[in-house]
Amino acid sequence: MEDGKYLTFELSGQMYAIDIRCIREILNGHGSISPVPEFPEYSLGVINLRGDIVPIIDMRKRFHKPPIEGSHKECIIVTESNNSGADYIGFSVDKVSSVMDFEGKDISAAPKLTSNGSKYVTGMYKADGRIIIILDTDLLLTDSMVEAIGEYMGNLGLNSDE
Repeated sequence: MEDGKYLTFELSGQMYAIDIRCIREILNGHGSISPVPEFPEYSLGVINLRGDIVPIIDMRKRFHKPPIEGSHKECIIVTESNNSGADYIGFSVDKVSSVMDFEGKDISAAPKLTSNGSKYVTGMYKADGRIIIILDTDLLLTDSMVEAIGEYMGNLGLNSDE
């Protein structure tokens, strides 16, 4: 794999990373999220981000993690989207950690553990005795989510390909 800069974040105590080149911005808290009927259960809804409608994915639900009780405030990582029908997708995570330089020689290939698999896991990076799981945000969306987002954006006349 190539050397690169990655944004790291936490979710249920596990560290994850996303290539910094696909990130538009980071938001603290949810703000005003509008729920969308018939979106998959791991979608929180959509937000209006300076005129762009941005679907928000709850990464805790997406990865089957229990919700956090109390007044915990999550962060939203807004990324560019290449396959969803929206220009941007937001991912709600527990905490954004830092931007790190990963050396390609230190990135291991993702293990092939299941048949339907974690195709969105593109690699593993070891840092300070921890494993950081590298994700491809476009591949985090299932076909049903891509279809639901595309349909919703199309109904609003907001498809990114128009």
